[in-house]
Amino acid sequence: MKIASLLNQLGISIDPARQQAMVDAYIPILRSVLVPACCYYLFVTWEHWQTQTGPVLVAFSLISTTTALGFYLFNKLLANNRTMSLAKLELHNLAMHLFMYLNLLSYLLVYNVETRYIYFVLLAFIFAITGATTRTVMISVPLTLATLYWFSTSLPEDLYAEYVSIVVATAFASVSMTGLLRHAIIRQIDARLLADELTVKARALADADMLTGIPNRRAIFEKIDRLIEQRTPFWLGIFDLDGFKGINDVYGHTMGDRLLRASVARATELHFEGAMIGRIGGDEFAVVLTGNVTEPQVRALAGSWLKAITAPYIIDNQELSVGASAGFSHYPDMGTASTQLYEQADFALYKAKARFRGQCIVFDTTDSKEMENAIAIERELREGNLEEELFLLFQPQYSPSRQRVVSFEALARWQNPRLGLVRPNDFIRVAERSGFIQKVTAILFRKGLAELKTWPNDISLSFNLSARDISDQAFVLSLLGQIMKEDVSPSRLEFEITETAVMSDLTTSSTVLDRLRSSGCRVALDDFGSGYSSFQYLDQLPLDKVKIDRSFIRKVGHSLTSREIVAAIIALCSKLNLRCVLEGVETREEMAVLAALKPDLVQGYLYGRPMSAEDARQLLQKQNSENFPIASQAQ
Repeated sequence: MKIASLLNQLGISIDPARQQAMVDAYIPILRSVLVPACCYYLFVTWEHWQTQTGPVLVAFSLISTTTALGFYLFNKLLANNRTMSLAKLELHNLAMHLFMYLNLLSYLLVYNVETRYIYFVLLAFIFAITGATTRTVMISVPLTLATLYWFSTSLPEDLYAEYVSIVVATAFASVSMTGLLRHAIIRQIDARLLADELTVKARALADADMLTGIPNRRAIFEKIDRLIEQRTPFWLGIFDLDGFKGINDVYGHTMGDRLLRASVARATELHFEGAMIGRIGGDEFAVVLTGNVTEPQVRALAGSWLKAITAPYIIDNQELSVGASAGFSHYPDMGTASTQLYEQADFALYKAKARFRGQCIVFDTTDSKEMENAIAIERELREGNLEEELFLLFQPQYSPSRQRVVSFEALARWQNPRLGLVRPNDFIRVAERSGFIQKVTAILFRKGLAELKTWPNDISLSFNLSARDISDQAFVLSLLGQIMKEDVSPSRLEFEITETAVMSDLTTSSTVLDRLRSSGCRVALDDFGSGYSSFQYLDQLPLDKVKIDRSFIRKVGHSLTSREIVAAIIALCSKLNLRCVLEGVETREEMAVLAALKPDLVQGYLYGRPMSAEDARQLLQKQNSENFPIASQAQ
């Protein structure tokens, strides 16, 4: 490291990125000198024509004119060539110094005027400031001061001693100026390169799924958007594993992860030209098929994939089996926007899982609403007593630094007398499609506020908003009105959104979220990295917090790469002044690794499963007891 630092100071960096950063830093410095210097040497040329004659005029004018022209061309080169190499910049830099030096030297060789000696000091300072590397300065400055010393040797002894002092002082001043300037520039470069490195590490997650290595949702949607932009026909398919949750529950997440990797390996072995397979999230996968592919070919290909995926697996001497279903949509026949095509394929998948489990369904608008489960859920949403049937569970969010629970996430639940306990994903999806989501949100939000009022004032509540919620400004205003009505401090409310919820209308979403924040509430980006994970949202949305998805946490206990990636995201959040929550922390081993990364908050089974309102109140009552169970788990 010391050798590398010394080489960097000398301008002998072996890192191409650092070399290019040095070039980028010095180009504006050089250009700021070249323009006035060009004008100065044009003035010098004019002065020569006024004061010189004969061969001396020709020689002096040639040197000064060449210098002015060279500086002009060098400035044009720097303006139009931002990718110039450091070596090339050094050569031009030395030529620039040489021309300036020759102008003064030629004049003094003809007219040895002592008053012009001070120009060597000015040149030394200019060379110290404009030297692109220390090597350049080590050539230009000593040459200039040595020449000054040589001229001073012909002076009387008292003046000679005076100029020796000037040479020494100028040398020290030049070294100091060079050192200070380069130190400041190198520090700036190091900070920028570090930020770039952190960004690159984080962005590595943007296109690849951590668990399986195949493209993730973001990469899939980027592919779709490119194809739509190019007006290239394609099929979008969504595959979902049936029974995967049961394997997770019985055998654990590690076995489930291995099953996912094995199923991906089988799917990718069935190579089809023009096919891109990616993971949407959880046990859901997507495929994009380009080329001249007919619907029968799509059904046949999907059948081959489904057959391969659903064949029994042998993992650790355990035979595991899962089902799978698929739904497809087509561009441009069925839709012209990525979100529309995704919703259609997802709807077809939903239909396949409800009525044709294990098969591939191609989206058809004429029969999509025949899905029995969706119809039953929609009917109960319309006719049921949602005020009594809907309720919330609360999962604690733990602060490692404070060693206490500081907030809860409100999780929607629905117990219907005819349907039983309906899965949140099922009824929320149908509620969004059928237009009941705002009714559901309003009921749950009122219940969440009522519970929040019973908690200590330093405990906050995190509440999820759907895509339809944040696309309706009037509805969001009604939520803010409810906060005022209940006399709850807005700072105790945090609204969670997902990337999928905002990607359909980023402008409206940003406006609504701005209104929430201006009212004193906080905004969190949920499931960061689980799917779409577009880093543009960190820049374009008004956010206070980022919740890193469980998929980022699973491998931290045994993968150095995973730890570095999570650390990079935490560091990036810190630089952007965003709080960071780690979701899905389940084991002490995971927490032992993650604690060193200093996350702001942690959420997961290790610190509490989703619990009833009564259990949440009891947990808070125990918050200050010596035997507080949650605090002890972090030890």
